[in-house]
Amino acid sequence: MAAPLTDPEGAIFNIHCPPYRSGLDSAPLLDAELKPVVRGGHLELKPVGSTAVCEAIERFQPLLGLHGHVHESPAMKKIGRSMGINPGSDYLTTHLRGAIVQLDRHKVTGWTLTTG
Repeated sequence: MAAPLTDPEGAIFNIHCPPYRSGLDSAPLLDAELKPVVRGGHLELKPVGSTAVCEAIERFQPLLGLHGHVHESPAMKKIGRSMGINPGSDYLTTHLRGAIVQLDRHKVTGWTLTTG
């Protein structure tokens, strides 16, 4: 779907699944019984994002990628020139999170994560 873009550097990719190994996709590692793995008193995390989404962002380098799906991984990370945001959410405490992003033509000029 991105191939016809005439200006991918100004595009916003709103893709629910985050890109693989981006820092926006860290989720608890589960053992064979689907229990979270804890080592040294810390929860072990592993990347669970999409390799296809990662490849598309690396190829087209959109201005911004908006992602979700992995609630445990709220963050903003750069992937080349692209900024990726996963606001995360915490359904156990009923905290829904979002992002407010200020844009210029080919630049993210400001952003903040919100909670409500």
